Amino acid sequence: MNALLKSAFLIGFLCTSASLMSKDKDFSLSFKNTEAKTISFEVLNAQNISLVIYNDTYGELFSEKLEKENNVTKSYDLKDLNSGTYYLVAESDQKIEKYKINISNTNTVEIEKTPFAEIFKPEYTIAGNKAKLHLSGLKNSATISVSDFSGNVYYSATKTAADGALEMTFDLNPKTSDRYVITVEEMGNVFNKIVTLN
Repeated sequence: MNALLKSAFLIGFLCTSASLMSKDKDFSLSFKNTEAKTISFEVLNAQNISLVIYNDTYGELFSEKLEKENNVTKSYDLKDLNSGTYYLVAESDQKIEKYKINISNTNTVEIEKTPFAEIFKPEYTIAGNKAKLHLSGLKNSATISVSDFSGNVYYSATKTAADGALEMTFDLNPKTSDRYVITVEEMGNVFNKIVTLN
């Protein structure tokens, strides 16, 4: 980064060891016994949760949005599905959980009750020109970049956090651009946040 960009765009980095910012808002999902080819599960803290069942061959098969329910029990009948591997994805504003469902040739259904992927989405606090990024549940590393709508990249780095929580503060200069894009890439997932400065 050249001196002009450094003076126009200041980035501060702070890593904290104990941040439970989103834990009280997270949903939890638990499976009940499977009967025939019907799967049942309970979602606790089901606030704005999207549920999707899909297959790599057929794409999306079921989708549903849970709005403002504290606890809800859902059941899906999979009797019309062919043998193969299917996925149940539960997504909120805070995280994504992915579960694997296997339907055998004998029409038995097996569910892996522990998610094979759990991705915590980046959370932001915007105050004036400062954008604070909070990322919890970081298992490996995340690549974070800041750019504008003209394609200029002001910051790009791969970060890890020993305790799984990462916090960064970006001081965005309105004289350089009035809109920035903060991109977080983790485990093949890309999350973009557009920050518009007044």
